[in-house]
Amino acid sequence: MKLASRLDHIEPFYVMECAKAASELARSPACANSPMIFLNIGEPDFTAPPLVQDAAERALRAGRTQYTDATGLIALRECISTWYATRFGLDIAPRRIVVTAGASAALQLACLALVNRDDEVLLPDPSYPCNRHFVAAAEGVPMLIPASSEERFQLSAAGVEKAWSARTRGVLLASPSNPTGTSIDPDEMGRIVQTVRSRGGFTIVDEIYLGLSYEDRFGHSALAYGDDVI
Repeated sequence: MKLASRLDHIEPFYVMECAKAASELARSPACANSPMIFLNIGEPDFTAPPLVQDAAERALRAGRTQYTDATGLIALRECISTWYATRFGLDIAPRRIVVTAGASAALQLACLALVNRDDEVLLPDPSYPCNRHFVAAAEGVPMLIPASSEERFQLSAAGVEKAWSARTRGVLLASPSNPTGTSIDPDEMGRIVQTVRSRGGFTIVDEIYLGLSYEDRFGHSALAYGDDVI
């Protein structure tokens, strides 16, 4: 079977290969007397709490197994909207919220909706390895911009302005970042959004680790900078 040529540029997801090797090692005699502690992927070694398990069981017994709305259950989207209002003081309409099977699915859908063939998308280097593949899968061109420790290993507004070209479509950020753990300073985030907005581009910010911001200054959502932020 001949695969699509775009796959030629997709590298293996090495962390999952590492996880596979770790699981095999954990089952081996070498770990018989010393259980392995897994710190390699963002997944705990315990299951969902009883309240969630009970809710899932009730849904199954009630026959609630059909497809939801394409964007997710409206009741759930309304609850998420309420959470943004309670946690961040932001008015995010439920119609702006889409429920996906994980953050990676959301980033992939956003790239497919926004990136045309040969569009460039700016990302910091280092950044989450899959992010550039989301852009490439949409037939865009990921542009990795080296980010120094002085820049908190993140893109800056000045860096975005310098790297922007006629083919640039937007930026894909993460705050806090995987793998560096650093966050973009709120003032700098505002400047980045304005820089991108002035050029008619998009700003996507992965905030999956926002709940792990232990300094109040960094524990805020980029959605505060406008309805055009994803």
